Amino acid sequence: MNFKIIKSAKISVKLTLVYAVMFSLVLLILNASILYGIKYYLHTQANKEIEDVKTIVLNRVLSESEHVDLSDKELISEVPSKQNVSIRILQVDGKVLNISKYFYRDLKINGPFDEIRAYEEHNKQLVYKNLKIDTKEYGMVYIQIVKDMDNEYDFLRILLVFMIIADFLGMISSIIFGYSIIKKMLKPIDRITIAADNISINNLKERIDVTGPNDELKRLGNTFNKMIDRLQGAFDSQIQFVSDASHELRTPIAVIQGYANLIDRWGKDDREALEKSIDAIKVETSNMANLVEKLLFIAKGGSENQKIEKKEFCLNELICEVLKESKLIDHGHIITSSRNDILSIFADYKMLKQMIRIFVENSIKFTPEGGTIDISSEINNKTVRITVSDSGIGIPKNEIQSIFERFYTVDKSRSKEKGGTGLGLSIAKLIVEIHKGTINVESEEGIGTKITVILNI
Repeated sequence: MNFKIIKSAKISVKLTLVYAVMFSLVLLILNASILYGIKYYLHTQANKEIEDVKTIVLNRVLSESEHVDLSDKELISEVPSKQNVSIRILQVDGKVLNISKYFYRDLKINGPFDEIRAYEEHNKQLVYKNLKIDTKEYGMVYIQIVKDMDNEYDFLRILLVFMIIADFLGMISSIIFGYSIIKKMLKPIDRITIAADNISINNLKERIDVTGPNDELKRLGNTFNKMIDRLQGAFDSQIQFVSDASHELRTPIAVIQGYANLIDRWGKDDREALEKSIDAIKVETSNMANLVEKLLFIAKGGSENQKIEKKEFCLNELICEVLKESKLIDHGHIITSSRNDILSIFADYKMLKQMIRIFVENSIKFTPEGGTIDISSEINNKTVRITVSDSGIGIPKNEIQSIFERFYTVDKSRSKEKGGTGLGLSIAKLIVEIHKGTINVESEEGIGTKITVILNI
């Protein structure tokens, strides 16, 4: 058997082959058990017949009430008729006193006596018993009682032939029916294959029919459908991301194009128009560069291309650094650190700094001048809590869950005025996810917002 062919065969063929082999082994064991059982039964019956004849013969031979002539044919003929049972009576010197008509003469008289024995030679099967009897008239004599088993063994041979034929037909039937059943059972795999072939970038609506019993294949189909759902969601998100990015880039490009046209028309002769246009182009270019940088970060954040450089550093020193830089940039707010526990943490220094700065910048945008912004850290068991709170305008409760979505802004007009893109908080959330942390937002309109990040130490 070529195992390479079997290895490359379809699963249905492999399973059918295994099923046929197992079925054949079961049939073989079952038939062998049946044959052995029938043979045992036939030998048991033969032994019983021999014992019955022995009882009858001994009762006649050892009778004390009458004279017994061991050479009298009537002695044997009077024995109740038993199928294929014959008797021979011999003297010790080998002289035959009496013998049945079809007795098999090749049997020898030897011990042990009074035990059932089997004889097989030249396609001849016998079961016999040798007896040694001490009589009054003849002295010591031998009696052989023989059961011819040829008919029984012929029956066994015929039965064996029928069993072989039945096994062959059973194996063929098992292959045919087994293949059809297995093919039906593996039909969900065919559906999965067809669905997978039909799936493409332009067609993610294909799903597998998971009707039927709740077996492993149905669960596989459900898993496949869930995978397609995730792919569909990721693809939709990607499309939405590209659409939002295009929309956000369209505005600064249009502005730059508008001022470029203004320079082309009036800038050569109007110094004021020229300087105004150049300043506006610089601002929009800076905004667009910032937007592109954030877009690139987000694009890499969900993949293995995002480079993470973890190292051990003092978190309180990082917070102090962000606090100092924020005070240098912004003079319209009171920026403090109410609590800053000394702690060493293993993380990406640049990413955590970017995260905290995003929160602070967001608070600056939405906190009126003179308001307070607080940056703090607190050790709690095996975690650290980094909190940025402000006394700003707050976030409506129905919008809190949406603030981390890409391009989402609560106050559209003010975000536009402050150069907001709606990407900062989504980047911050991504950084938290990269560090296997959690983020929580508490906010109340007119009172302020508190954002807490929890990281494992």
